[in-house]
Amino acid sequence: MAAAFIACSHHAFAAKKFKSIEVETAKFEKSDSTAEASVLVQWPVKGDKAVVDSLQKFINNLLDGEINSPKDVQPYGESLFESLSIDWHSVYDEMPPEERLGAFTRHYGITLEAQANNYVTYFYRQHEYQGGIHGFTTEVGFTFRKSDGKQITLLGDTSSPEFAQLIKKGVKQNFANGSEEEMSDEELLDYLFAEQAEDLNNLPLPGNAPYLSETGVVFLYTQYEIAPYSSGIITFEIPFADIRPFLTPEAQEMIP
Repeated sequence: MAAAFIACSHHAFAAKKFKSIEVETAKFEKSDSTAEASVLVQWPVKGDKAVVDSLQKFINNLLDGEINSPKDVQPYGESLFESLSIDWHSVYDEMPPEERLGAFTRHYGITLEAQANNYVTYFYRQHEYQGGIHGFTTEVGFTFRKSDGKQITLLGDTSSPEFAQLIKKGVKQNFANGSEEEMSDEELLDYLFAEQAEDLNNLPLPGNAPYLSETGVVFLYTQYEIAPYSSGIITFEIPFADIRPFLTPEAQEMIP
């Protein structure tokens, strides 16, 4: 497959110029009445060795240690589909057709989300359904430093009221649907588990660490973390200019 090139941002201040990460995209899809499986992987093929090696190991770990190159996606997907179909038959073969639910599904997506001179971010998405009312989706981003391929802790001291207000503002933006009019605290309570407006000034951070886009730090709450399933996955970005004081020194060195 041809390598897909994703351009790197140029920052004049950078002491060293790191290479852009180039990826090869491999995709698997298969479905029938019992199972649906898909795997999408953007495998890093070019760039500085330290970060390319780190990303390849990261992708391998996410997919059960079975992906060492793009060509491994096809057999991995076939095995995944077969396993889902076997599980479906074990549950539903003895049931009358009218009582059977939909096909068992598992969808993986591991894609290059963003990159700048000093860092690259990958995004992982998994959706799974194996009976019940609805499936469950997991989404999380991972940022790697290009100089050595390490994942960096982004957040420093987040105990201040100023930082708490940034989080509340971001959560409001998630539900604003593009409206320029700011949502009130009372309106926000309709979407969250929080019971009173005061709780919104001390929202917990997401269980998964935030990640870097090309313009800010992205926070992502998975389903049920701070809101019911109907509220979906809550995600928002805080621009670098606003969040810089709350980042670790290592993170500050990486961003514009």
